[in-house]
Amino acid sequence: MTDQHGESFDTLKIIAAQLEQISFLELKRPAIPANAPPTPELVTWGSKVYCFAWMRHLSTLLSGVVCLMESKNVPTARVVARAVYELGAHIYYVKKHLWQHVQRGDWLAAWNFLTPVATGSRYINEQIPEESELFPLPAHIRKIVNCFSEVMPTSAQEDYSYLSEFSHPNTMAFLQHYEWSDPYTVKFVGSEVHGFLGATTAAVINGLLALDELLRLANEGQIRCLLVELLKKIAVQYRDTN
Repeated sequence: MTDQHGESFDTLKIIAAQLEQISFLELKRPAIPANAPPTPELVTWGSKVYCFAWMRHLSTLLSGVVCLMESKNVPTARVVARAVYELGAHIYYVKKHLWQHVQRGDWLAAWNFLTPVATGSRYINEQIPEESELFPLPAHIRKIVNCFSEVMPTSAQEDYSYLSEFSHPNTMAFLQHYEWSDPYTVKFVGSEVHGFLGATTAAVINGLLALDELLRLANEGQIRCLLVELLKKIAVQYRDTN
């Protein structure tokens, strides 16, 4: 593992460990009828539900990446890293569009945007179309990654495309396991670490920055303080290794 890969892996371990320690209180939905106009309180509640669930899912996936890397199961770590990357892109997408609606004071648009974020399911929508009102189509991942290019303009598309290659049965997935020792001989080898830890770490950090803005939007103080501590720890770690 090169120094660059080691630095990225150390950062992911710090993030995974810190997120795992965070506990969340119950979130009571405001007593607003389902057919009543959405209110700021309802949008704030929905934002917190998304943020807390996002943090839990990121914590779980990152812990998986750490365990897989430590057991030298690099091919599986790459597949999980793709899901981690999508999480980073997704929260930036949510933050950007939700902020736009909230800044205009358009609570109906904000709530309508949050609904497919929270309950969207392509599988349920297609398999049980009569439930499509409850489970609308979520935003396509390509749209989300395109949006993520605003903060990672030189790498978002390429990084996600690269990570996706290892999730499918194709040459890049298979080449992790063998090499040509001469023009006629294939030698099976262990998978090397290259090309994905840095991209995954960058996506996670940008996702955490978007999370910070969303928590501020939702007036969430306690969890945001813990997040700020984590971001400061990451900054110190990079300062000390560079």
